[in-house]
Amino acid sequence: MGFFQDFADNWNSIKEKNMGIVKPSEGIRDEFLTDIVKFYEDGTEPSKASQDMRYYLHQHEKRLAEKGVKISRRYLMDEKSLKHTTTKNRPPYSVDLSFVECDSSTQFTNTSTQKIMKKHKNSASIFYVNILNREDQMNAEYICPNCGHKATLEVFSNGCPMCGTRFQMKQLFPCVTNYYLLSQLADRRKINKIIPTVRNLAILCGLGMAVYTTISTWPKCEPHAAALFFGVGAGLLTGMVSFFVIYILSSIFLMHYMLIKGVSKTISSADVQSAALTKNALTKAMQRFDPEFSYEYFEGKAMSLFRAIVFSDDRTNMSIYRGDPNLPGFDDIIDIDYRGAMKFLNLSVQNGNDLVLLVRLYMYNTYLINGKIVQKKEDFNMTLVKKLTAQENYGFSIHAVNCKSCAASFDAMHILQCPTCGAPYHLEEEDWVVVGLKK
Repeated sequence: MGFFQDFADNWNSIKEKNMGIVKPSEGIRDEFLTDIVKFYEDGTEPSKASQDMRYYLHQHEKRLAEKGVKISRRYLMDEKSLKHTTTKNRPPYSVDLSFVECDSSTQFTNTSTQKIMKKHKNSASIFYVNILNREDQMNAEYICPNCGHKATLEVFSNGCPMCGTRFQMKQLFPCVTNYYLLSQLADRRKINKIIPTVRNLAILCGLGMAVYTTISTWPKCEPHAAALFFGVGAGLLTGMVSFFVIYILSSIFLMHYMLIKGVSKTISSADVQSAALTKNALTKAMQRFDPEFSYEYFEGKAMSLFRAIVFSDDRTNMSIYRGDPNLPGFDDIIDIDYRGAMKFLNLSVQNGNDLVLLVRLYMYNTYLINGKIVQKKEDFNMTLVKKLTAQENYGFSIHAVNCKSCAASFDAMHILQCPTCGAPYHLEEEDWVVVGLKK
């Protein structure tokens, strides 16, 4: 089923691209791109951010306030920006990976002195978002946290019909679960301007030669109108020759430039490229235990876990993390940029029922060290564990779990037992728990 499902997803993606079909998720992507800029301006939550992302964003906001740093982000796109969306269907959920070309910039400012500490600008970036959707959300089953009554979201929209309790619902769809920015090898829009530029230069050369030939031959020609004929001929010939010569020279220069930059980028991103090659191996290994496993969804989950751990001010009492709370340097990180790759290292079953996964995450981390902004290219080995019985649940959120004893709903990020009945809560029975994190 996995092969045929992937084939169907890819085939539908190709048809939609060729037919110019605009998916609803592309509007969500563009809206989120605007919203994330606004969040770092005034703290307004992105309307389509998942619960896990909202938590990370506010933890990030808190870390920046503690360090006295403000981040300003800008993402500019136009009608000619390259954009595309691919969809993976895993009923009742679907996961879209959507991207758009843009000009990007990030600025770090000292909130006390209003002095710009550092600014990054890239005119050739690609903005990626992972969008999770569930079309039958209104028919999905939910549980009242007060009385345990089970009903659909549509029934609960006006409160619990049994006890009248109104409460915050679980994850609402569609939502953005992850986003990241990658640099392109070269600005495609500038490359597309080469031929028009060469054409204009050739026209100028042709006009110049036409005028020169006409003026220089005018006194010698009888009748004088013949000089115009020679001028036009010389102009056309010069224009055509100039076009080919300038085009060939500019192409050689561009190829030389791309070769140098490509070699440099290949060397600097060799680790990420090798990591990307393990994507299929991870998917195949995980689907032996969980047929509904999605690499794209897990990728977003892993980054959400990493961000939550990094920006947490208390790592000793987190349900998502059971590793060493002393993580040197983590408290100095003020920004995280995912490099778009995750390497599969190992998967094993331990203690009879524990599925243990080891992956490596690649990113650029920005530190505030002695009042200075320092960016480092780093990778971290992350060890995760969950029970074999814990199947992929795209709608699961650590911020809205249900107690298996009393059905109460609560945020389990920093709670290890049910606040209603006191029963212990074990996240690994439902989702991944990080048990190790190191460089």
